[in-house]
Amino acid sequence: MMKNLKNKRTSILAIILIGLLVVFYKVMFVSPDVDDFSANENIVASVRVEGILQQVETINFNLDIVEDVKFKSLKSIETPLISLPVGRENPFSSILNFN
Repeated sequence: MMKNLKNKRTSILAIILIGLLVVFYKVMFVSPDVDDFSANENIVASVRVEGILQQVETINFNLDIVEDVKFKSLKSIETPLISLPVGRENPFSSILNFN
């Protein structure tokens, strides 16, 4: 009876192993038919990229505004930041200087 149970386990494990090997083979070595679909997606994406590239190439950067008298007359209103000490010199020292 014990020998019969071991034979059943061995045969079940062998069947599972063969099934896994078949799945592994199909995943690794059989090419899927989805390649045509992804190739079409790549073509559509490349057409979009070409269209955007053509739009970017038609942009005209007019730098005449920099030479304008009104632009040159603009003044900066920035104010420098006040440099204040922040925190303690040694943040790890004790507050009351007890050692």
